[in-house]
Amino acid sequence: MDIKTISDIDHMYVRFKSDRRNPLATIQDYVSGRVLEQIQQAFAIFHSIGGSLNNHEIGQAMLKNVQKLEPRKMTVNEVIKLIQAAKQCAIGERVCRALHKDTPLTESVFLDELATGMVEAGKAKYVSKAEAIENIKKYQKKPIIVSKVSEKHSEICPTWPKKCLYWNMEKHKLKCINR
Repeated sequence: MDIKTISDIDHMYVRFKSDRRNPLATIQDYVSGRVLEQIQQAFAIFHSIGGSLNNHEIGQAMLKNVQKLEPRKMTVNEVIKLIQAAKQCAIGERVCRALHKDTPLTESVFLDELATGMVEAGKAKYVSKAEAIENIKKYQKKPIIVSKVSEKHSEICPTWPKKCLYWNMEKHKLKCINR
């Protein structure tokens, strides 16, 4: 997506602002691919504006949307506790990788209802808790971000910071990752 004019940015601002009434990401958003459209819009804004978005209305709208996901950087041990408390687990390609095929493969762990949705959509496979833990340990050198989907922390992502929505927001002075 290329942004060529200020009106393109204004249009995206209106979309981000209207999305604030609802959670940025629901299970349906993940399985339908809508979350990818939102991530793609965000990256188009990053490329168009360049520097800090902290003092831009669109940056503030983006931040309010993403804050609903409560992205949290967690340690492997903290993530293991989440996995152990889950009813079911699935593993699938990092969601944003569909937009960034040039990045290395890392696999996210999806928990409970999100796991079911991703498996039913053909985007993940069910695994045991032990397999989910091994998956996270395999990528433990990557920053691990846990996000809320449908109001529950259920996406565990070993991120690729150069192409991660959250890390790019931070780069553009939109502090969104809880530490």
